[in-house]
This record gives sequence, structure tokens and C-alpha cells, in this order.
Amino acid sequence: MTDSVTWELRGRAAVVTIRLPQVRNALGPREAALLGRTISAAAAHPDALGVVLTGEGAFSAGGDLPAIVEATEGRDAAGVSEFVYRDFQSMVRALRECPIPTVAAVDGAAIGLGLDLALWCDARFLGPKAKLAQGWATLGLIPGTGGAKVLQELLPGALWHLLGQRPMNADQAATLGVGVRSDDALAAAVDLIEGWVPVGRPALEGYAALSRNHLPDDTYLQECARIQGERLTSESFAETAQAILAR
Repeated sequence: MTDSVTWELRGRAAVVTIRLPQVRNALGPREAALLGRTISAAAAHPDALGVVLTGEGAFSAGGDLPAIVEATEGRDAAGVSEFVYRDFQSMVRALRECPIPTVAAVDGAAIGLGLDLALWCDARFLGPKAKLAQGWATLGLIPGTGGAKVLQELLPGALWHLLGQRPMNADQAATLGVGVRSDDALAAAVDLIEGWVPVGRPALEGYAALSRNHLPDDTYLQECARIQGERLTSESFAETAQAILAR
């Protein structure tokens, strides 16, 4: 396991940490695929009752734009759709298929892809530095990891209020119902899982399976990947990306 994504057992909580603070945990295709594998590995530990997803210095500021631009060079829309589905969407499929409950501990930026990751978790704690934003639309992209549907299911109508808006802080997001405000999001997530000891893993697996009917299926994710492939190979995205990278 490389140092960019790690996991450790804290009591009965398997804590998965993104460790790319130099880019505020922005993820390229390689790191995204690694995160998906790490979530699955952490969940497989027999002593784990839940998985905590968090990040060092931030939750995740979204996709790593330079890495994404590099990955799209020389590919057509279908080729880009393929790596979006294979690599980026592997993270959210790992969360959807995780046999035990998942909890996001958000402190710092959770933007675009990062917000999607938090939304796919079964529960969310928001620390004092949390900043949440939809993010994708500013690049002319759609939520390629399925976050639009998850948000609409959790908070009907909220998506339209987030498009183009400034990031929400923890109090604003908690008021909207995105998560629970906490002075220490990671400690709160671990404590929540510790409280499940009397329930036991078999019952928790049942609760996890039954509580995820709202999450997108593979057909929806494939459609997200198709549309995102078209957007990532468009002239408008190329111009926007070049302008951002030239800053």
C-alpha cells in the first residue's frame, strides 16, 4: 500500500485516510483506484464494524486537474468514459458494496468528487474547517461519480441550490441536513462505530445492505461516465482547464 492512501484499525473502526495534503487530497485516476481498493481491504478486516473515510488536511478538493488532463490526452469520449468508470467510479462502488457501514469524517475541503465521496457514505460528520461545494459545474462537468442522484435522494432539490454557489461551511451544511456538526469529525466517527459493538457485525451488515437502496446502480454510473467522457473531451473543458492551469 502506498502512502497516498492508508488505513488502520482504531478500536472497531477501520479508518481510511487520503494523504495528499500538497494538493488538498485531489485525486487522479491512479489514486482513485487505490482508494477504492483500500476501502474494500479495510472493510474486509473481521474486527471492523464500520469504515471511516477521511483525509489529511482536507477531505478531498476533488479531481486532480493536471492528472485528469494528462489522462484524457489522445483519447476519444468512449476511451475517457472507460477510465472514468474503471478508476474514479471504483471508489463509489466500493462504498456502495462495503459490507459494513461507512462514515465520512469531513474537515477541510470536500468539493466536487470529494463531496460525492462524502455523500456516498452512510453517515457524515462535519468538522469546524469543513467546506462543501458541488464544484463540478464550474468546470463544465457533471458529477461523474453519481453525486447528483445521491444528493437528490438525500435532500430533494438541494442540488439546484448548490450549482454555482460558494462552498458551505459546516454549520450551513448541517442545517441543510448533509451531516452532523462536530468539533472533531474523526473522533466522532470513530466513537459512533464503537457504539455499535453491542449490535455486532452480522446485524450491521444487514443494516448496511438495507439502507442503500437510494444509491445509484451501475446503469446510472455508466451513463454518468458516458456524459463525463463527452464533457472531458469537449473544447469548452479544454479551454477552461488550460485557463486554470495557467494561473
